[in-house]
Amino acid sequence: MSVIKALILGIIQGLTEFLPVSSSGHLVIFQTVLGTDNNSADLMFDSLLHLGTLIAVFIVFKETIFKLVIAFSDMIKLILTGKFRIKNATAEQKMILFLIVSIMPLFLILPVKDYIETAYTSITLTGTALIVTSLLLFISDKVMGNKATAKEMKLKHALAIGFTQVFAILPGISRSGSTIASGIMCGLDREFAAQYSFILSIPTILAGVILNLSDIATTGNFNPSLIPEYIAGTAAAAISGLLSIKLLQKLLKTKKFIIFSIYCLAVGLFAIIYGIV
Repeated sequence: MSVIKALILGIIQGLTEFLPVSSSGHLVIFQTVLGTDNNSADLMFDSLLHLGTLIAVFIVFKETIFKLVIAFSDMIKLILTGKFRIKNATAEQKMILFLIVSIMPLFLILPVKDYIETAYTSITLTGTALIVTSLLLFISDKVMGNKATAKEMKLKHALAIGFTQVFAILPGISRSGSTIASGIMCGLDREFAAQYSFILSIPTILAGVILNLSDIATTGNFNPSLIPEYIAGTAAAAISGLLSIKLLQKLLKTKKFIIFSIYCLAVGLFAIIYGIV
């Protein structure tokens, strides 16, 4: 892998991590087209790309994240003193509880993690999943939705988003697209659904990176000569991720998910045709 390829893949990762078009799906397609092998070194590279996009989340939502950290600290104190009551919880405290609930379904993936990873070698399966993402985005764009935020959000909404995220482990199913679409279909405000999805990505990405690094540490397959590529890709992912978040925030206000639906359909069909030919 050259530095140029690392930069290209980093930009793709950053642009597609938060735009509802599936970053993992695009990486599978571009790695196949560019002839990059899916080995343990690439697993390390993919992990660093995700950390790059995580940096973008912290930059854009630093104020909200800071409020959640403070709220979590206050909530722990109330729980330890036996004074915490859900009905009296602040919006931030409720959001923390819902984020925890949304994360729980991911534990269902652990027993089948090795089987899921084999999907990352199939461009045809990735193309099919992208078409599914296209359908989800199309449906969510037609839903009127409500204006519910953390205060009005319910446990069933958090569970729905959490189980939707489970399927997003497959390349081609957009994590941001599926969780935002699920939130909108549950009646959440569009901008809040996006914010919830982005912040939910923090523990999700960290968990994925830790699991990947654990696998790499076990196998011992790490190539120090790729460090320049790792740095270049991570920086590119962080910068392009920041831009993609800003772009999505603007597009959400105009209800333009149909654009991404058409795009995912086109890329999905291309991937299927490329895989067959």
